[in-house]
Amino acid sequence: MSLNRRESLVGLLAATAAGPTLAKAAAPHPAKGAPSKWADAEAKAQQMIADKLAPGLQVCVRRHGAVVYSKGFGLADIETATPMSPASVCKIGSITKQFTAAAMLLLAQDGKLSLNDNLSVYLPDFPNAQKLSLRRMLSHTSGLGNYTNNPKFLQMSRTDRSTAELLQVMVDASPKLDFEPGTDWRYSNTAFVLLGIVVEKVAGKPYAEVMRERLFVPQGLSHTAVDDMSEIVANRAAGYDNNLKTASGFNNTSYIAMTFPGGAGAMRSTCEDLCAWHGALLGGKVLKPEMLKEMLTPATLNDGSLPKARGAEMRYGFGIFVGPVDGRPAAFHDGGIQGFASHLETETDDQLTLATIINTDGGPTPPGKSGGAALGEVQKAFRAAGLKA
Repeated sequence: MSLNRRESLVGLLAATAAGPTLAKAAAPHPAKGAPSKWADAEAKAQQMIADKLAPGLQVCVRRHGAVVYSKGFGLADIETATPMSPASVCKIGSITKQFTAAAMLLLAQDGKLSLNDNLSVYLPDFPNAQKLSLRRMLSHTSGLGNYTNNPKFLQMSRTDRSTAELLQVMVDASPKLDFEPGTDWRYSNTAFVLLGIVVEKVAGKPYAEVMRERLFVPQGLSHTAVDDMSEIVANRAAGYDNNLKTASGFNNTSYIAMTFPGGAGAMRSTCEDLCAWHGALLGGKVLKPEMLKEMLTPATLNDGSLPKARGAEMRYGFGIFVGPVDGRPAAFHDGGIQGFASHLETETDDQLTLATIINTDGGPTPPGKSGGAALGEVQKAFRAAGLKA
């Protein structure tokens, strides 16, 4: 999910003073594969840490279904000098959306719902529910707004809420639609929170339980869960905000109660689990072929055209972007939440999956440095090395 206070994060993810201490403390796990293939990428990752653009970074690359690289750089926890590793558990923000979408599709496979159902079937009292199809909500073409744009969002997100209380927040945030369903495209965290509530209602059990039983356990995602900040989680990474005024270059991030992002961004995971998830999802181990095809088909508007945002065509399926990366067919998504920024992509023809997670959500960077550009270069370098693996 994207947080309105952090415009820098948007740029960071679109790209898809602890200097010596942070860099020295980095204790990455050994790479899998010939070191020479990864030297350029590793140098860029290490430079990103040395430049205080992120406290820590984890990277996993899979090729043809096997992990060919997995490594951590920098620190998972500055205060304890704990190195970041591929086993460090991080919040993943909006990558959660593809899991929520997969759960919806599983329920559709079971015959418990139809993607053509309107929200009114499940939440009849929600404003404009009779206009809002689940299909449009899954593809950000429903016209629902974005509850995270509230200027009080950071304060509001500190409080745990029941499903009923979270639903009321969505009601208050969306008294009217931003546009008529199917006439435009606009990213909506609100829609995916509501979809998470629909999952609960249809399955008859909590969202976290549904995700664990239907997705995490069957696919062996042992480090992935709907997050709960009260839980003691082994290898949990700390999240940070960039702050040039501090000695380390970072602040502890704002607290967030993980019931608040719900089906839009409430999950935690690791880069290795994320790569394994894409292997299972895109490899046909989660959904039937017809359902997977629906998930990966770019949504069109009522007139049959692809939607546009900022002048560019938006190729978005259900909870996942489906467009080219460096000119190659791909499925991908970014995630941003307090203290973390994540990226997961699979270049489908090349059977290459790349996952990166950093434990900062962006902010001011040293003069002449750009967190977004640096992370983009890191991803590009690991992508290129992975294609040679």
